[in-house]
Amino acid sequence: MIKKPCFPFVLDQKPGLFLNWFLYQLFKRVKFDTSMTEQLRQMQREGTIIYTTKYHSHLDYLLLHYCLLRNRLPSPKIAFGINMSMFLPLKKLYHISRFYIHHFLKHKKFPSPFKSGFYKKALERGETFILCLVNPKSFYRHFIHAEHDQIQFILETQKKMERPVYMVPVLILYKKAPEKEHPGIMDILFGFKDNPGCIRKIVLFFRYHRKAFVDFGTPLNLKEYISDLQQNRTTEEISKDVTKRLIEGIDVQKRVIIGPVVKSRHQIKEIVLKDEDVIRTIKEMSGGDPVKLQQMKKRATAYFDEIASDPNMTYMHFSHIFLSWLWKKMFHGIDIDKKSLSVVRQSARKAPLVYVPSHKSHIDYMILNDILFTHHLPTPQVAAGRNLSFWPIGNLFRKNGAFFIRRSFKGARLYATVFTRYIKAIIEEGYAIEFFIEGGRSRSGKLILPQRGFLSILIEAYQEGYCHDLMFVPSSITYDSIPEQKSYLKEMKGQSKNKENFKQVIKARRILKRKHGKVYIRFAQPISLEQYLSESQESKNNIVNELAMHLVRSINKVTLVTPFAIVATSILARHRIGFYPKELLHTAHSLLDSMKRNNVPISNNAIHLNESLDEVISFLTDKKIISLAEKIGKTEVFYRVEKGKIPELEYYKNTIIHTLISYAFVSTSLLTEKEEVITMETINDDYDFLKYLFKYEFVYNNDNNSQDEISNVLDFFRDASFVTTIKEDTITGIRVTRKGFENLPTWAALTKTFLESYWIAANTLVHPVKEGKKIKDSDLLKEMSRQGHRYLEMGIINHAEAISYLSFRNATRFIHRDLLHVRTRTGEKTFDPFDVLHSFIQRLYDLSHFTL
Repeated sequence: MIKKPCFPFVLDQKPGLFLNWFLYQLFKRVKFDTSMTEQLRQMQREGTIIYTTKYHSHLDYLLLHYCLLRNRLPSPKIAFGINMSMFLPLKKLYHISRFYIHHFLKHKKFPSPFKSGFYKKALERGETFILCLVNPKSFYRHFIHAEHDQIQFILETQKKMERPVYMVPVLILYKKAPEKEHPGIMDILFGFKDNPGCIRKIVLFFRYHRKAFVDFGTPLNLKEYISDLQQNRTTEEISKDVTKRLIEGIDVQKRVIIGPVVKSRHQIKEIVLKDEDVIRTIKEMSGGDPVKLQQMKKRATAYFDEIASDPNMTYMHFSHIFLSWLWKKMFHGIDIDKKSLSVVRQSARKAPLVYVPSHKSHIDYMILNDILFTHHLPTPQVAAGRNLSFWPIGNLFRKNGAFFIRRSFKGARLYATVFTRYIKAIIEEGYAIEFFIEGGRSRSGKLILPQRGFLSILIEAYQEGYCHDLMFVPSSITYDSIPEQKSYLKEMKGQSKNKENFKQVIKARRILKRKHGKVYIRFAQPISLEQYLSESQESKNNIVNELAMHLVRSINKVTLVTPFAIVATSILARHRIGFYPKELLHTAHSLLDSMKRNNVPISNNAIHLNESLDEVISFLTDKKIISLAEKIGKTEVFYRVEKGKIPELEYYKNTIIHTLISYAFVSTSLLTEKEEVITMETINDDYDFLKYLFKYEFVYNNDNNSQDEISNVLDFFRDASFVTTIKEDTITGIRVTRKGFENLPTWAALTKTFLESYWIAANTLVHPVKEGKKIKDSDLLKEMSRQGHRYLEMGIINHAEAISYLSFRNATRFIHRDLLHVRTRTGEKTFDPFDVLHSFIQRLYDLSHFTL
């Protein structure tokens, strides 16, 4: 007598020793979206999980079952309509056969898991299911033979259950390759990539099983979904809505991972060159001359060929293999925040992504794209400088999704029109885009003030309806050591940048001789352009500037403080000649404490600097920046900073200086004032002056006003007993304590380099301003450098890194645009420029001189 129903849709037993081992081995390398692990466990505790795939597949069922089982996650044990007889143990098959035969002899038909109550009881028990949304066989049984529709059955069961049913969309990809607009013969013979046939799926799996990826969509709580609907809707109507929503969710997941359906490069070319604006520009520039019209069309075609990318998945796969090897040779690891990456993945379901990373190295182009490729996000189309389009690198970059842009559109009207239309075309197709808002690589370590041209094109594309929204993803890429540092130091001293060419690529193999520490990649909260524009109070003219600054501030907020950066900052702040490790740690922890107060992101190895300091010292010793000068006993050692190596540390200090600049400004004011009690009015005045002075140097955080920033800094200094507040009958202000005089120079030293640099620039400009002479920028910068070296030898300035062409340019810009460009309403100057410059020089001198 058979009492218990047995069906071949259940995987609740091991299929046999050998087959079980084989399946575990087969699926052990399958990756999945780990951000959902806790949510899946929580849903299993609260209710019943039903994984929903788009198409009927035995392989998908097996893969999902063993992959989740191996990771101790709720794995599907029961399927709606997937017969797994061939994978069940013989004993189980025997029981199922007996049950089916017995039922047929008794009822003259085979048993139904619906009518027998098998599915209903399993749902009520909280068993985990898998359901195929598009299944011709189940549709036929439902439509012709009036069997239960699966979704309707689940809905009816849910209405009678207290516990919720969670329907989780699941996408299983075996090969990451975008779909083509026009299918080929292989698609016709072996099934389309969206729903590959049995043979194609098996071949794909065995070829790419190590790269298979399981992605979970947004779960649908059926209990909440039903309760939110109108009472008069039928179960059939709700079933259609649920099915449509789940299928659309899976399709969106697929677009997120593999990108949009690909048009050929020639198709994009036709779209761009046949555009009304492009044709109009060509006609206007040809002036009605047929010969010139033809020339203009040829020129437009040449511009497109110069600009456009030509992405190829084969190249991307080979590049990934090469880059994976390269990163292991170059770095000790790549540190990624997977939580923020998961947020990026969720945002990709809403609109095309626009990655806006910091730009410190040529490696930025490759490393971010490779990380996205590794983590199953579509590789973005990257805006690369035209200087990188040389053979053969240019072609390789194009095949990996790079398009090329000139530094300036000045005098190139047709080029600008073609470029703008190309960007709108790839946005319209739904491609992710990546561009560097700083324009070029930062030679100083700080973020460069944003360039707004490319951003304005993106905003224009949105406003003209080429996309419903864009999701900007500010990203920070931080290096323990920059491979191009030597060339940056030369450029800071005035040497011209070497033009990129194949010879330089060959020479670049030298960077593989040593490792460059770690790379840290962080993503800020994605910014919806639609939402930003709707909430912004700025005028149309200012919206581009405001958004650009918002993006670079967002990059700064997620830039990680690394152990190398904090050690470099500590050395430059208090230990420029040399240090004992214990003293260096004390300085570093003081700086870290001030950062923690502002919730600055700090890497784990920087937080536990006591444990990682030896590694940093070893690295700096290998680079010959420091050397062991003296050993006292068995443990006490003194390290000397090598002469001439200070500028190498400056770069890494600058990567985090934005986190400390408010402390530096307040400390400078407190230490340079001669009065014992410093009034708040004096501190505010100095702070505002320094903030205005360095507006071309730093990207400030405008979340707080200056008063709030000063109050926050003074609160920290009070808590550390560096200052006390004096409130007497006649005097109210701040007094620096003895402990403060010992410690505040740590922060004040961070502004000294820039003050000295601006002081050099201002002194060099005295004679040209007094005599009204105009000097070529290149000659002026050379003279500033010459004067700086003279002041350094004389001991007038202390920081060799103050002799920087970048800071000289910013100082000159400030002096000409802001200091000496004040006019009355009539347009006439109301001051003597020489007197203004002399007063300015004196104030810089006073602010840069305090006892260290």
